Amino acid sequence: MLYSAKNLSVFKDNKNIINEISFDFPSGSYVSIIGPNGAGKTTLLKTLAGLLNFKGSLLINNVNSDELFKYSNKNNCAYVPQNISIPDGMSLIEYVLLGRNSYTNWFLSEDKKDYEIVEKALNKLKLQTKKNQMVKTLSGGEMQRATLSRALAQEANLLLLDEPTSSLDFAKTHDFFNLIKKLKQDLKLTVFLSTHDINSISKYSEYVIVLKKGKKIFSGKINEILNEVFLSELYETKLNKIITEDGYPLFY
Repeated sequence: MLYSAKNLSVFKDNKNIINEISFDFPSGSYVSIIGPNGAGKTTLLKTLAGLLNFKGSLLINNVNSDELFKYSNKNNCAYVPQNISIPDGMSLIEYVLLGRNSYTNWFLSEDKKDYEIVEKALNKLKLQTKKNQMVKTLSGGEMQRATLSRALAQEANLLLLDEPTSSLDFAKTHDFFNLIKKLKQDLKLTVFLSTHDINSISKYSEYVIVLKKGKKIFSGKINEILNEVFLSELYETKLNKIITEDGYPLFY
C-alpha cells in the first residue's frame, strides 16, 4: 500500500499556500514534515485529514480522495491538531469517547463496544487510573497522551500529528517520540508528524517531507537531508553538526 499525493495544491484567499506537492510513502512509514514557520506543514496535515479542499490527487491505502472522507471511511485517519479546545467539566473518558464519533462533534456514544475500545486506548497510554479526572486538570504530558488515546480510539490506520511536542520539555519530548515509535510498531500505524525539532527526526523518523514557502524541497529517506549545508539553507541560519555517543546527528 502507498500513501500518495500528486500535484497537491491548496488555495486560501486566492493565494497558493501548498504548491503542487507530490510524494509516495509505503504503509507503515513514519514521516516527519519539517520546514521554517509558514512553510505549509499544518496546511499539508489538514489536507491529508480531509479538512481542506485541494487540487490534485490524494490516495491513502488505495482509497481515492473522493471516497476517503465519506462516513464509511472516517476511521482511515486520526488528526491531532497542535491546539485543542476542551470544554469545561469533561472527564478524560468522555473526551476519549469522542474519538469513537469523530464526525459527530460532542455526541457521546454509549455503545458497550465503544467503551471497551476506549478503555483499551487508555490502558495503552497508561491513563486508566485517571479516566474519571477532569481533562483540564491533566499535566501537559498527560494531555498529550489523552489526545493520543482519543486518536487510538478511532482505530485509524493513519495518525496525523501537528507539532505534538511544542509544549513539552526536553525529557517529555523524547518520551513522546519513543511512545509514537512504539505505537507505530505495535499497531502497524502510518504516522505523519510535523515538527520544528530537527534533532529528534533523525532518531525516530524513517522519511521526511521538507517544505518551504508552500513548496516541497525534498521528500524521501531522512538520512539524505541530515547535513548542515542543506539544513542551514532551509532555515536560513548557520547550523553545525556533531555526532552523539549513540550515533545520531545533533544540529546546533
